[in-house]
Amino acid sequence: MCQMLTRIRLENWLPVVAWAVSIVMGCSPQPSTSVDRQSAPSSGASPVQAAESDVITNSLGMQLVSIPAGAFEMGSPADAPGILADELPRHTVRITRPFRMGRYEVTQGEFAAVMQTNPSSFQRTRLLKSADESIDATWLPVDGITWYQAVDFCRKLSEAPAENEAGRFYRLPTEAEWEYACRAGTTSGFHFGGSLSSTQANFNGAYPFGDAEPGPFLNRTQIVGSYAPNAFGLYDMHGNLFEWCADRFDRNYYHVSPAEDPPGPETGRYRVIRGGDWYSDARDCRSAFRYSDVPEGTFYALGFRVVCEQNTQNSGAPSIASREPERPQSPEHPAPSPPSNPPNPTRGEEWPRWRGPRGDGTWNAPRIAATWPAAGLSPAWTRELGGGYGGVSVSAGRVYVMDRQREPESVERVLCFDGETGEPLWSHQYPADYQPVSYDSGPRSTPTVYEERVYTLGTVGHLYCLDAVTGEIQWSRDLAKDHNARVPLWGLSASPLIHEQLVIVHAGLEPDGCYAAFDLATGEERWRCLSDGAGYATPILIDRGGTTELVGWTPTHVRGIEPSTGTSRWSIPLAVNYGSAIADPIYQEWMVLVSSYYDGTTAIRLGDARDEAEVVWDDRRNLRALMAQPLYRDGHAYLIDKRHGLTCFELQTGKKLWDDQNQLTPKGRNPQATLVWLNDEDRAIVLNSDGDLILSRFNAQGPAETVRASIIDQTWAHPAYAGNCVYARSDTRLVCVVLPEE
Repeated sequence: MCQMLTRIRLENWLPVVAWAVSIVMGCSPQPSTSVDRQSAPSSGASPVQAAESDVITNSLGMQLVSIPAGAFEMGSPADAPGILADELPRHTVRITRPFRMGRYEVTQGEFAAVMQTNPSSFQRTRLLKSADESIDATWLPVDGITWYQAVDFCRKLSEAPAENEAGRFYRLPTEAEWEYACRAGTTSGFHFGGSLSSTQANFNGAYPFGDAEPGPFLNRTQIVGSYAPNAFGLYDMHGNLFEWCADRFDRNYYHVSPAEDPPGPETGRYRVIRGGDWYSDARDCRSAFRYSDVPEGTFYALGFRVVCEQNTQNSGAPSIASREPERPQSPEHPAPSPPSNPPNPTRGEEWPRWRGPRGDGTWNAPRIAATWPAAGLSPAWTRELGGGYGGVSVSAGRVYVMDRQREPESVERVLCFDGETGEPLWSHQYPADYQPVSYDSGPRSTPTVYEERVYTLGTVGHLYCLDAVTGEIQWSRDLAKDHNARVPLWGLSASPLIHEQLVIVHAGLEPDGCYAAFDLATGEERWRCLSDGAGYATPILIDRGGTTELVGWTPTHVRGIEPSTGTSRWSIPLAVNYGSAIADPIYQEWMVLVSSYYDGTTAIRLGDARDEAEVVWDDRRNLRALMAQPLYRDGHAYLIDKRHGLTCFELQTGKKLWDDQNQLTPKGRNPQATLVWLNDEDRAIVLNSDGDLILSRFNAQGPAETVRASIIDQTWAHPAYAGNCVYARSDTRLVCVVLPEE
């Protein structure tokens, strides 16, 4: 039995233990009633409310509620508050067959009993280390589940002897079934009505919906069944966790959806998730709100519940449930047709560091053509690569990137390739233990090339200075071992920054080493400052009235620092949830701007005096970036908001002007695209998380996409632009693509 089950209260979990033993022994225990969850009676129940006689308890102790066949209005009215375009048009859908649905989201205890593992972040060994001891984490919903794991759970539960004998088959709900079950005969924004407060569901109570009053933000999942159920007797359909559905996601699917039992689109990479979660605003917990994620995505706000179908004839599962989940395949690398113009990374401006030659997402590019070949853009060359989120650098015709290899041991590598041919020039590797790191694909930072040396910072604190031509070690530091660097949850991510004869890193050294500077030539420590922990944003160097200043964003502050000495100049307290200071700050018009996934955007105006800094506005709802550094031009800023996608606003006031409703980036909980200005125009070049390279225009009037082409598989990494090329990487390969020119 898995370790997790040893912590379960025996009196509550005898049915689960018996079920798990039955799987091993090949016998079938009698179904028993699971323990009651804390709940409140539903108010205003509709005539379709399920009676207790319509609830069965399976051999695992899961309660399954009978959902009758019926019709409902799917989506939102055109004038509904909080509506998004993919909720239209509202249309009648008929569910032609009754089904049973889990009364609760699948719990950690249930998942562990079936799968012999518990990936949840909210358990005693992880995010609940300091939580109230009375909390029984086995009754919390299982989180951090991929779509594939949810499907595998359903398969294994269906194959259990007792369930197979009873003719019960388990699967994920379709999107239509999920919304039908959530609404339970209602037509309002929530099954509670037109408003939602944090007394009714687990979400960020600071942002209720309708006429509800603000309430507390609990900042984690809650025991399943802690709030009132809907009229079908289902709990937590709003908030707690987003829930996987069987369907693929298409923002335009409602325009072509069949009227009966819609199965979702036949193609598409993303899968539907529904219901909102513990950190969502109430507007994203609405019955009609649609979201998506990649099926291999994991997140501590993502779980599932099951649908059960009765197969009394024992003749196989219904067709809607029997689809085998496709697994991600290794990307095919077709032989590219020779580009009409060969790669020449030294023909124009190069990309020697994170965010380009000036570190601000600007690139002096050749005249890129507004029309591209109908067949797309084929790579001039491709090389295999290991995992990593770190970006690519190009200097003197050489391409630098980091990756991770897992076998035969876990190592990080610094790799150098010829920019024209892709031929490997050198490689340097070293052991790297990723055990404490979440999202452990590989390195996060981008190599920094300066005066024929390359400086790299690994995920768990390995700082190297290597000869840029040969790869020979000039000096190195193990910041975790030798300087007590505190590696944050998602690993050290900030790229090395050069100032004069110093390389500055953001690594959370102890004591008082949030930022630290090392001698470029020798690696000797020159200064360290601040007691803040490490975040993920690379600090920036700004020109403040003729003096150079380092601006850094930590999990608790925005800081101004004298870069030659580490002396603090100014500080603005700004604690962000889960330390998610990720997107780099920007500085324009005497304004420092930072934006976070959970806590929104804050603008800080700097004064003439070195210690003068004040917050002038913030927006915690409409401007919430994740990883992409915002852009600025002509008084306006542009960022990738987690809900709306590309968003434009006035820098001085924070007034939002427009958003593109996730046209540039796929709609999902982690929207990502790298934004780069081309020359001094309003043209931008973008690489989104699906690997689409996009040419577009951004200005106050709105975005205008010119052309796009797929050049790489899924990626969160920043590409490099150099000469007439773009160099992009994923977890499996590095490609060089020649940019079409006018």
